[in-house]
Amino acid sequence: MAEKTKLWYLQNFNLLEGMDKNSMEEFSKMTHMKESTKKDIIYFPDEPSNTIYFLKEGKIKISRITDDGRTTALDLLGPGEIFGEGALLGQDTHTNMAEAMENTVVCSISKEMFEKMLKKNPMVNRSINKFIGFRMRKIQAHVEDLVFKNAQERIEAFLKRYAKTFGKQMVDGCRVRPFLAHHEIANLTATARQTVNAVLNDLVDEGKIEYTRRYFHVKDLAWLEL
Repeated sequence: MAEKTKLWYLQNFNLLEGMDKNSMEEFSKMTHMKESTKKDIIYFPDEPSNTIYFLKEGKIKISRITDDGRTTALDLLGPGEIFGEGALLGQDTHTNMAEAMENTVVCSISKEMFEKMLKKNPMVNRSINKFIGFRMRKIQAHVEDLVFKNAQERIEAFLKRYAKTFGKQMVDGCRVRPFLAHHEIANLTATARQTVNAVLNDLVDEGKIEYTRRYFHVKDLAWLEL
């Protein structure tokens, strides 16, 4: 992959704002860029946690595998987010799994190189620390949803987060392209596919949303903020 292309991706990464041109060029040389396709595994649990990943295009699902082999989805990441941050928190191995939900572009850098870069760029260091704190709170909120909310509430809460994270404002609402399959939403909310279908159809009947395989559109912005 051309170095110029990789540099362009990194320069457009919001978390790296504040890094001067020379530092950005140096950082670009330290990173590796890779394209993945849907269902590719970026890393598994118990693999060495020694790399930081920057998601530029696509979606990544972060999941935890329980002792009995079940997979519990913890987060859905979009462009501009980092993952593998456990390495910065002292984790020797990954405690979760990262999987591409669609075609993705990911830049990666070793923990050691990234920590050296952070020492030279305090503004970026602060941004990364804030982001990690936000990520931890986001995952905690998702876990609380799984424990305290019923299936319909979990699905609606996920759809709202999905629209806010990935949606683009339009004249008549907020739209995300493409939409997830029903079984993917079921996995992300620990519900049944049939329940997801029923909740989506109810929201359509109520005039709150519309959707196809190609997009998810929130028509009722007041519902989005409830």
